Amino acid sequence: MASGLKVQTKKRVSYGKDVSIYAYANSPKCSNRASKALTKLDAAENSAVVESLPDDADTDEQLMMRPGRRKRRPVEDEASYNDYHINLWFHISEYIRPEDVCRFACICRKTAEVVQSGRFWSQLYRSYYDAAIEMPERFQPASMVRRRGLRAAVIRALYYLYSPFIELLTRMPHQNPYRVIGRQLLSGWRKPTKNAWTYCFKLKARQRPGSRPALSAELQREKSSIAFMQDIYMNPEEGCQILLITTNYMKVLPMYGDTLFVKNLTQTLSQGMMRYKVRLELANYCGKSVDELVFDPARDITVLDWWNPAYYEELAWTMPTADPVQELSEDLDWISLDNNVHAV
Repeated sequence: MASGLKVQTKKRVSYGKDVSIYAYANSPKCSNRASKALTKLDAAENSAVVESLPDDADTDEQLMMRPGRRKRRPVEDEASYNDYHINLWFHISEYIRPEDVCRFACICRKTAEVVQSGRFWSQLYRSYYDAAIEMPERFQPASMVRRRGLRAAVIRALYYLYSPFIELLTRMPHQNPYRVIGRQLLSGWRKPTKNAWTYCFKLKARQRPGSRPALSAELQREKSSIAFMQDIYMNPEEGCQILLITTNYMKVLPMYGDTLFVKNLTQTLSQGMMRYKVRLELANYCGKSVDELVFDPARDITVLDWWNPAYYEELAWTMPTADPVQELSEDLDWISLDNNVHAV
């Protein structure tokens, strides 16, 4: 009989088993909800705190009265500044170095007005004039009393008188020949040198409409009033450069009838690894390539700006009546050359 009895046993529950984080996070029952009594208590406390808060004005006054707090200053609508008389700026300009003229002109409108006056450029010339230094007749004190073209004359004279500018002439022409890109081709010629040929290209930068050089050029063309005789910004060579390329062989420069611009300039090593290979790409006003001049091998490439004394020595080669060694005369110095592109 004992074998026929069935004994019912209860399943053991393991209360000591750990619960995984996954099972706790994804449990269908939420056990972290606050009780209703606690929720009512929190709402009552929040309403009591809101009623006890003061107004915004009172809060600001209390914050301002606390020690260590700085009072907020009201924002001013207009900035305060000092307006000095222009005579004071003229007095300060007497101590400006030639390389700081641009910085001085950018201070305010009155300093820009000072730099645009003939008095400023005359004072700048007198500050560095030295009678012991030989200069062309155009840059002597007797010729510097004329206001027409005074600014350009003083800048050119400083490259004879001012030692930092004289030092720049030794390294500036051989630096960055790529700055001729984008300039207009005015003329081209060649000249023989010792066992080589030098090809010269006169280039001019585009003048920004409304700028002082552009207004001066328009005033000199019209000559409608006597004001063009008092224009200190008159300079027919403003923004001009001469590109010099020296090569071993003679090459015939083509003649162009249209207005051309320098689209690109490349300077690489020649095949012999001893000289340079220079490519000068020319394009029309639309940017379409028209011609490409290749100089291989090229001994040297130089860029002369209009204030460089060697610039006018190179221009003298295009004028049969002028002596290349001497400075250009008054008429040739201030009258622009023929802008038609030609080849010698």
